Amino acid sequence: MRWPPLVRRARNVQIRRGGRKPIGIIAEDISDVATLDILIRKIGKAPYSIRSFKGDGGGKIVGKCHAWSQNLRDQGCRYLLIVHDLDSAEIGHLRAKLETALGVSPIDTHLIVIPVREIEAWLLADHRAITKAMKLRVTINQIANPEAIPNAKEYLGRLIYTKSGHQRRYINTIDNAKIAVECVPTNLQRCRSFVPFHQFIRDHI
Repeated sequence: MRWPPLVRRARNVQIRRGGRKPIGIIAEDISDVATLDILIRKIGKAPYSIRSFKGDGGGKIVGKCHAWSQNLRDQGCRYLLIVHDLDSAEIGHLRAKLETALGVSPIDTHLIVIPVREIEAWLLADHRAITKAMKLRVTINQIANPEAIPNAKEYLGRLIYTKSGHQRRYINTIDNAKIAVECVPTNLQRCRSFVPFHQFIRDHI
């Protein structure tokens, strides 16, 4: 498969060396890693590198979380992000499940990030970024509460298709990173689940 440039960066970012703060990311897929990488660049102040594992969905993250964290520690990571969409789960239950799966974290400085209900809700929080990144004919209005949308990915796809005059089809594995490039992190803080991620990066990177 030929990955788009922004996603190829997330696949290749693991080889960067020297003078960079090493971040380990465990996420559901490589496009999530690409999106997070772009947001980290916008929020953080220091050079960094990323090493990652992807779960191809959330189930594998639970089963492999601790082993992958150990592997990331052994690769030199000093910071760890575990990112799992809430989807239809209850947030307290999912957080407890991930904390149990991680156990005693091999990497002391870590954060479990649970986008509500999908990471696409964060992108929906910046309507101007979507309009600009997707080159839409009609400007999208601000969405009052993106985290209240049950399926943000599907909603974003319908929105882009409609506002482009039925000319553009949204592909999350390609377009999420494009939208993230245009996002302003302060706009994304309208999503409560984004705030701990933003603070973690501000504090450590």
